Amino acid sequence: MNKNRVGIPSDLSADVMFASDRTCCVCRERGKTLQLHHIDENPSNNIFENLSVLCLECHNDTQVKGGFGRKLNSSLVIKYRNEWLDRVNQRRNLADEMAVKRQVGETSLDHSTLILKHTQLLDSPLDYIQSLPGYRLALLREAQPKWDTGTTLTMVQASYDYIDALNGVLVALAEYYSPMQFDNKTPQEYFSEIISSRFQWHRTIAEPHGAGTGGTIVNIVCSGNVISDVEKMVEDIVMSLVGYVDSFNWEVWTKQWRGEVVII
Repeated sequence: MNKNRVGIPSDLSADVMFASDRTCCVCRERGKTLQLHHIDENPSNNIFENLSVLCLECHNDTQVKGGFGRKLNSSLVIKYRNEWLDRVNQRRNLADEMAVKRQVGETSLDHSTLILKHTQLLDSPLDYIQSLPGYRLALLREAQPKWDTGTTLTMVQASYDYIDALNGVLVALAEYYSPMQFDNKTPQEYFSEIISSRFQWHRTIAEPHGAGTGGTIVNIVCSGNVISDVEKMVEDIVMSLVGYVDSFNWEVWTKQWRGEVVII
């Protein structure tokens, strides 16, 4: 077997990272430092099917040789990788569908049954934008019982779901932009990269003594901070789209979006 390392082409690396949502396919904790792992351990075999995204800790678990210390062999990595890629794809499709086809004025939401009734994205962004505070409220109502459990995994997953839904809103709003505005990337790729960088930033500053030293609370803190970041991103893109439309009441919309006033 050829063991000579061959650099992974940048476009292939980007494709693998995007497909995995820039998240380790094993532990699935966002914001960790990542590596591309050659599943068959042949560093010259640079094909999509042979590459998986692992954090440093999980990658170390593939490197232990012999005995019972090795936690991740190639078949197990493949299983984790394939399941994770499917989940990421399904999650993105659901978030995009809910955001793009959201019916104006609908406020109830159930992720498993999609209680929301849908219509096509409107030609004008104004009606869609006016519906977003209600949509955010519906998302919060869906997430709050999970946040209230006090169980770390459940709370973090609820935050991930909420962030994914807001990412779908950003992708929908991007439809009103020139495709040239996103650095030759699809809106999905563009926003995925930005949101991933926010997770990495908040995890970095939350663990001044090194990766993994902050405990499980770091996942909760980072997710909450990223939620704030992405909510502000929605505000910013809305402002850029309607900031000069006289009929749009920016002050009222902002208060509704931030939950500072009751939405009737």
